[in-house]
Amino acid sequence: MFRDFKAELISSTSPLPEKEHKEEPVAESTEDVERSSRSASLSSSASPRPYELTVPSASSRPSSNPKEEPKKPARQSFESTRSEMERLFQNMSMFDPTAKVDRQPPPLPDTNGVEYPRAASWASGPCTAVMKDEKGCQLFRCFLFESLAEENLSFVEAVDKLKKMKNSDEKKAYAREIVQLYSPYINLSSGAMKKIKDAVESDNLDPEEFAPAVKEVKRLLENDQFPRFRRSEIYLNYLEKLLPRAYAERWANSFEALLGNHVGRHHFRLFLRSIHAEENLRFWEAVVEFRGMKNKSPAQITAGKSCLNTFLAEGANNEVFLPFGVRQIIEKKIQEKDVDITLFDEAIKHVEQVLRNDPYVRFLQSPQYLDLLAKLKN
Repeated sequence: MFRDFKAELISSTSPLPEKEHKEEPVAESTEDVERSSRSASLSSSASPRPYELTVPSASSRPSSNPKEEPKKPARQSFESTRSEMERLFQNMSMFDPTAKVDRQPPPLPDTNGVEYPRAASWASGPCTAVMKDEKGCQLFRCFLFESLAEENLSFVEAVDKLKKMKNSDEKKAYAREIVQLYSPYINLSSGAMKKIKDAVESDNLDPEEFAPAVKEVKRLLENDQFPRFRRSEIYLNYLEKLLPRAYAERWANSFEALLGNHVGRHHFRLFLRSIHAEENLRFWEAVVEFRGMKNKSPAQITAGKSCLNTFLAEGANNEVFLPFGVRQIIEKKIQEKDVDITLFDEAIKHVEQVLRNDPYVRFLQSPQYLDLLAKLKN
């Protein structure tokens, strides 16, 4: 909206009329005069060439006088001051992908006072728990910055600030600013959007009218952006800085400990990728998420179909090879909607055995694991 307003200001300014420039007459020789007169007589008798441009006469040219231009409809007055507009323009650049290169990323949180169990709990708990942890929230903000999705977290924080404000005039002005700044960018239902827009127009602003919008944004963070944060390089690198060496040494004696550790599983995945066997671990992780859903729920049925199509269907890009009959049993149960937490039990047993027999042993001897051990502190 603000960019359109600026463009309209520029386009509505009429250009200044150009000063008429008179060329000085140039003396011509007798030969030049004769040659030009012959050319003129030829051109007058010949028909105009189709590729020649016709210069309009002075009477047919549009006037450059601003007074003669048709009047434009009056624009609505913009209530904000110039300084307020400039500040909003700067804030809005956070949502512009092309402006990302011009902005400084938020600083990564340091590891002072943070132990590994605390940081590891960010991946096992809900998104709201991370947002309540000062350093966890800052790390999540850094991830959202890289994903160009920081407006969601900023909106939630802005509404929290609104609820704590006491002065009614300041609260109403701040609420208007929230709606003006975030409504074009956050993904809300029409009902939630209408509520916050109606709230700022009411005489008595009630911050609770923002609750449905906050709920929808938090759901988006929880279901879409937070799962990607838990698998992101930015989180795993932070977690690796806190990992005690004893944890990594335990992986050499326990395959389960390796798969149960975020950093260990990340490095194991990188190794599997190098030997073209990553699909087995990805299937294992997908089944873990499947088992974590509400048993026999529609979401679990949908996740089961997704696992089947992504990893078990014949010819899939990430096909996991199972013993004969295992895939057919899974397909039949999904077709009959006989889906529960045990759907992939036989498949997972086979995949874990495949990973344990060869890739796990090779991983423990690989530079991927040995280099990690070398840089970890005791």
